[in-house]
Amino acid sequence: MINKIKKNHKIIIIIPARLKSSRLSKKLLRTIHGKPMIQRVAEHAKNLGFKDVIVATDSNEIFNLCKQTKIRVIMSLKKHESGTDRVYEAYELQKKKYDIIINLQGDLPLFDRNLLEGLIKLFDDDKVQIGTAVCNLENDEVEDENIVKARVLLENNIGYVKDFKRKISSKLNYYHHIGVYAFRPKVLKKFINLNQSKNEVQRRLEQLRAMDNNLKIKTVKVDYNPPSVDTINDLRKIRLIFKKNKL
Repeated sequence: MINKIKKNHKIIIIIPARLKSSRLSKKLLRTIHGKPMIQRVAEHAKNLGFKDVIVATDSNEIFNLCKQTKIRVIMSLKKHESGTDRVYEAYELQKKKYDIIINLQGDLPLFDRNLLEGLIKLFDDDKVQIGTAVCNLENDEVEDENIVKARVLLENNIGYVKDFKRKISSKLNYYHHIGVYAFRPKVLKKFINLNQSKNEVQRRLEQLRAMDNNLKIKTVKVDYNPPSVDTINDLRKIRLIFKKNKL
């Protein structure tokens, strides 16, 4: 359970929504119980009480869908190397000022309030630059290189990340990293203007660019790991969950 947020942070959620995907074609437009996945993610964030939710896309299909379903959307450039770059472009284009920018993935249709509130609460500490989340690492995930692991020394379920890896030999102090981030705007601006680091390229982990440039990442441990949709089997599982629970 996350303790109550102490500060009245002004928050914007931006969902980077690139249409192309390597393992599951046009996955953000795949339907889950009658609605495209990107629509479900954006509407869920709004339903949790977050007023300012924007989809940032390079796709006319996603742009038109958002317009039709009254989801706020910004058309971004196609050239971006990462979703983080797309998030910052959308933040600049929307013009308003916020305390925290949450980069929420469009393939996480089952994220919960506790995840987002845990991220936000990290920023009650004025020194926090970047926030993310972790959960317990299961035994069958240790050797799975598709699962990113974060090494953290936790105290009361909070701590600064010491390292991110795909391959590890021991679970000690390693957790399953949940790929949702929160940034202070000036830190996000600094991050997207940094060159790729050696570790980032070698390990294929964008967040190492921050750590290699002395931008600290603080994390909160949550109880629930929202499943992401990367393959057709993932999509089938998510559809069954929505059908079974009548979501």
